[in-house]
Amino acid sequence: MLRQAYRLAGKTNSITSSSVFIRNKSFLPHFIPKNYSYGDYPRLKPENLQKRDPYLKYDDQANKRNFNEPLHPQQDDLDMWAPDHFDFVQDSIALKWFGTFFGVLAVFSSVIYIGGLYPEKPANPRNYPFSGLAKDLGASSEEDTLLYAAKIDKSI
Repeated sequence: MLRQAYRLAGKTNSITSSSVFIRNKSFLPHFIPKNYSYGDYPRLKPENLQKRDPYLKYDDQANKRNFNEPLHPQQDDLDMWAPDHFDFVQDSIALKWFGTFFGVLAVFSSVIYIGGLYPEKPANPRNYPFSGLAKDLGASSEEDTLLYAAKIDKSI
């Protein structure tokens, strides 16, 4: 219903006044403005205050404004407390940085992976004299040498 009323409002003013679609005539504007319609108020260029130079001295330093400075009609969208304004990056630059990041990540991961294939030995295997100290550990004969000798892990 409201969509039809706005469509009719754009055509002529006489149709909207005699329209049966509108329940409350004061709800609908008499015309839909297509240009700047703020009377004699100066036409200001929309300037985001976050983009102003932070090193200049302003009367209101937190909001980066001077007193008696005219406000833009959409000042709430342009002041310091509006949502942050981001400068977007070109696609080629973004792809270059993504490629650099993933390239460094791949090189680092491959170094870690290759280093894991050939681990360093933290210590050398021990070498015991006299057939693994079997006599010092209590072997009385050659048959007991295998039982009493110090076991050396040869897999390292």
